[in-house]
Amino acid sequence: MVAIAGFLSVRSSLTHLVLLVPLMVAGTLASMSASIFNNVYDMDIDRKMKRTSGRESIINNTNYKRVSIIAGIMLLVAIVTGIIFINVLSTIFIVAGFASYVFLYTILLKRRTSWNIVIGGIAGSFPALAGSTALFGNINLTSIFIASLVFMWTPTHFWSLATNNADDYTNAEVPMLPSKVGIKKGAFWILINTIVLISLSLLPFLFREIKVGLPYYALAAVLDAYLLYSVLRPFIHNYSKIYFKKAFHFSNLYLLILLVALFFVNVA
Repeated sequence: MVAIAGFLSVRSSLTHLVLLVPLMVAGTLASMSASIFNNVYDMDIDRKMKRTSGRESIINNTNYKRVSIIAGIMLLVAIVTGIIFINVLSTIFIVAGFASYVFLYTILLKRRTSWNIVIGGIAGSFPALAGSTALFGNINLTSIFIASLVFMWTPTHFWSLATNNADDYTNAEVPMLPSKVGIKKGAFWILINTIVLISLSLLPFLFREIKVGLPYYALAAVLDAYLLYSVLRPFIHNYSKIYFKKAFHFSNLYLLILLVALFFVNVA
């Protein structure tokens, strides 16, 4: 979805929609490959967490080598597809998304710092740049906006999930922010990040150089208001985890609707 929004932010994209096929093939394969390598690397802690314990029946000590080879082939096919059918720059951004998720987030940051999901969230931003460069090899202001939006959305999204599963991260000794600082302080930082996210999402109202289209203007303010309400609800209800879970689920819908709205940037 992020890659499509980035692609459609290019003015001539509607006349080159065929390029979406290799873009989605390459991007999806690289993303799947990154997810598999993440699960292989985290086999030891996944079994300690209720939310991820079921992964052991899919990736485990008996098949992780074979699964890793499959993931490597996926990445290779993604690279070849990108180079042949798109261009080198777009392919570099696709690979950067893979590398930042596997190496930066999973291996380097996840088990070492509570900043893990903040810095590692850049992995979700690269598809916007891959999409915008797929046509002419140029990065535009709107794709940078989309990448920034996804980057700032990630902590609100994942910290809400992590709060609902704070005991899991404590048991696995993963320093996810809510399990590191406690639910109350975690809720505070979710709120702060959400305020920054909302401020960022409203930039197109101030800077018309960021092209987003009429549907985005119509939806952003409403979605922002409800997202703010969602992250404030835990404060009102004595930090009940059920409201963090509700905030997590709405954050998915929030980003989805904004991305779909951005699809119409070049529709008259």
